[in-house]
Amino acid sequence: MVNGKPENRPRAGWTRRAALYGLAAGGLATALGACTANAGSTGPTASLSPVPELPKTPDGALNRLLEGNKRLIANKTLHVQSLDDIRKHATGQAPYAQVFGCADSRVPVEAVFDEDFGDVFVTRTAGNVLSEPTVGTIEYGVLALKTPLIMVLGHQSCGAVKAAVDAMKDPAKLPSGPLGALVSAIVPAAREAAASGGDIYAAALRVHIGKAVETLRQTPSLKDAVAAGNLRVVGASYDLATAQVTLY
Repeated sequence: MVNGKPENRPRAGWTRRAALYGLAAGGLATALGACTANAGSTGPTASLSPVPELPKTPDGALNRLLEGNKRLIANKTLHVQSLDDIRKHATGQAPYAQVFGCADSRVPVEAVFDEDFGDVFVTRTAGNVLSEPTVGTIEYGVLALKTPLIMVLGHQSCGAVKAAVDAMKDPAKLPSGPLGALVSAIVPAAREAAASGGDIYAAALRVHIGKAVETLRQTPSLKDAVAAGNLRVVGASYDLATAQVTLY
């Protein structure tokens, strides 16, 4: 119902894809130029390249994310976010990549990849658990904002993954309610990892991230772009102690 008038309801034939494009056409996806690096930063070392213009290809987007992570590790970050930066991006957004991360407070995506406001479209849930609204959010980033890359970024010592492994070993340890539903979504990965030997927590994380990557690759609204090479979906892990991002 729009403005209380039932005759103005959208046609039933509207698809989710059309709705997302409509949002973009309405101005939510207004593109901005590339963000400039902040003054006063120390700048990259000789072995690290300055931040280039925002990339438009999957490979270019992935390379930029990884270069930003290298700057973080080298303690040569370029972006010191400020009120001026906020104002520059107030009228629209044009992110060059998406990161679907864990909600863990120790993995702030913009800091991990040394990026500015408006550069990365970020979705986060505990344990990187996908749901239909979460997939819809990621779809919006592709269909409306034209991001050519989705990175599913897990991390070591993930509490949700640990809970899933523990619940796999002893079902009595599965939490109740919505938290239990979240942990249950990771238990299949824990079962699969149990047969691999070695560090079951690291293996469960890798399997779970892989499943999320495959789900996104096979999402009907995204799979054609993946097949055509216009969209890439990758999995990765962040090390809490070293800040290193490693691709799976």
